[in-house]
Amino acid sequence: MTVPERSEDGVGSRRQQWLMCFALFAVGYSAQGISPIMLLYTRELELSTTMLTVFFTVYAIGLMFAFVFGGPLSDRYGRKRVVVPSMCLIVVSLIGLLAAASLGEPMILIARFVQGLASGAVFTVGTVWLRELVGTKNAAGAAARASAFQALGFGIGPFLSALFVQWLPWKHALTILVILALLIPGILVARVLPETMTRQRSGRIQIGLPTGTRAGYVWYLVPCGLCVYAFAMLSILGFPIQIGNAGFDQVYVILGISALVVQVGAVVAAGIAKRLGPSVSGWLAGATGAAGCALGVLAVQPGGWLWVIPATALIGLGTGLAMTSGVMVSDLLAPPDRRGALISMFYIAVYVGYSSGTILSLIWGPNTMEQPETVAGLGVAAVVLAVILAVPGRAVVRRARERQAA
Repeated sequence: MTVPERSEDGVGSRRQQWLMCFALFAVGYSAQGISPIMLLYTRELELSTTMLTVFFTVYAIGLMFAFVFGGPLSDRYGRKRVVVPSMCLIVVSLIGLLAAASLGEPMILIARFVQGLASGAVFTVGTVWLRELVGTKNAAGAAARASAFQALGFGIGPFLSALFVQWLPWKHALTILVILALLIPGILVARVLPETMTRQRSGRIQIGLPTGTRAGYVWYLVPCGLCVYAFAMLSILGFPIQIGNAGFDQVYVILGISALVVQVGAVVAAGIAKRLGPSVSGWLAGATGAAGCALGVLAVQPGGWLWVIPATALIGLGTGLAMTSGVMVSDLLAPPDRRGALISMFYIAVYVGYSSGTILSLIWGPNTMEQPETVAGLGVAAVVLAVILAVPGRAVVRRARERQAA
């Protein structure tokens, strides 16, 4: 079996590194910019709140399939051969979502799965690609930059789309056309970036956890991954629905504002996580998520909608701390030729948290996301995750650094 050649010192110019960041931003915008349309379709088709959560969970299932196979495929065949076709597939899925205005619920489910499958490949492989364009010396900075640009897309996308849906005509078409106007240049950018895997690896594709990373995955990457979106999903599901039920009519605006604030917090936190290191930023992600949920209970009371801003700001800080820390620890734990595989497994944990709305609805009933008690319960879960990351999680990071230094 031949080992793929790669540059550990970085092969991309500064301009190429920023172009890769733009591609990640465009895909992030496309992934979450569609969220207000999901709420709009739910209302137009008179679907239940649980079905709204399913639209996001089907997307997450597609993501998880991509995370299992995308990283290993890119380890074997190269980053570009995975990223560019996947971005083209996102375009197809968006056209399907536009057609869903007339074709209905089945098309939404199919298109969301395809969108998740393609977006997941870009997120995981694109992060590794950027890290290799930058080089080993600046790997931590690359992790922070990848998280920050994805977070910018995740925030600006739903915010602008919410304004289109709330107040402008041609809601479906305008929202999706703006997304395509960003995504297509992103595809052209990815096509011209240099490949960092310069020789294909023969033999079977390796999926799953690399040897020696199981403890790190269980005690750090899984709880850290859950901290990324399990609480952030309140910004596009729980908070808009519950604040609307409490008497505030501009639910799309609430969705857009809360999603934007979450991601601004995540962008800020990406740099903080780099400075603090994963030993601190991991448990801090859980703690800030818990504090955000506590303020969120106030936000969903009648007349309390302004509390959504500090609540989502704290949740966003937790999102950014967790995402950046998870990528850094994945890079610390994995051998070079299995880096894509371990980051893929981390992203699976991330998107199990993204599916929290559907999971909770299946356990406690179809109206779970409409109950303030759900927000409080997520806050308790955040405290538990913070404790795990503060004790066995920190021990895992310490041992990994000792092995690396030996």
